[in-house]
Amino acid sequence: MSLGLTREEALRFRSLTRDEQVELISGMTTAELLRMDAAFDMWANDGQWPPDDTAWTTWLMMAGRGFGKTRAGAEWILQLAGSMTVRIALVGATIDEARGVMVEGASGLLTLSKRRRRKVTYEPSKNRLTWPNGSIATLYSGDNPDGLRGPEHHLAWCDELAKWRRAEESWMNLEMGLRCGSRPRALVTTTPRPMALLERLRERPRTVTHNRRSRAGPSAGSSFLVPLGV
Repeated sequence: MSLGLTREEALRFRSLTRDEQVELISGMTTAELLRMDAAFDMWANDGQWPPDDTAWTTWLMMAGRGFGKTRAGAEWILQLAGSMTVRIALVGATIDEARGVMVEGASGLLTLSKRRRRKVTYEPSKNRLTWPNGSIATLYSGDNPDGLRGPEHHLAWCDELAKWRRAEESWMNLEMGLRCGSRPRALVTTTPRPMALLERLRERPRTVTHNRRSRAGPSAGSSFLVPLGV
């Protein structure tokens, strides 16, 4: 079996027995192992893949710690920012959390970009990331709704919405500006908590909800190779 990095190849690999997986990995070079380690599709569980339904506008991923919400969000942003020119809103509970988790964290955008040797320019003073193709991601916080008043985006990744201090106002301003392109979309990665805004989002006909209470497979923040004992 030839090892690829597509979702189809990932599913084929995952269909092998453990012994077959170990045999395949044992014959790989260091470079191939590193490529596999960086291949999200190789070990992500179904809840971390974007919905197949093309009509969705909000992807709501609610899960406890260890599920891999941050990794899934960063992977989604990197794939879209690298394949088309888009403007992206990265909204954390605070600016510090947006920087520390979504951008600079162990499963954040900069870490994954370096792992793949993809160039992304980060300007901390401007709270901005820029891709060679012109895509731009700007950091915002859920405790400052005025910062989201005015800017327009194609995509948004909203982390820990349940912790946003001014969630209602911030979400309203974000959504009003989420109108670039023919298919604006938002991914919300959050720990489940009782919250009126989350309930309303869940009830929308174009929201797809992935709800997990705890880790449902290999953590998206860790290496796929660890469960195989390599």
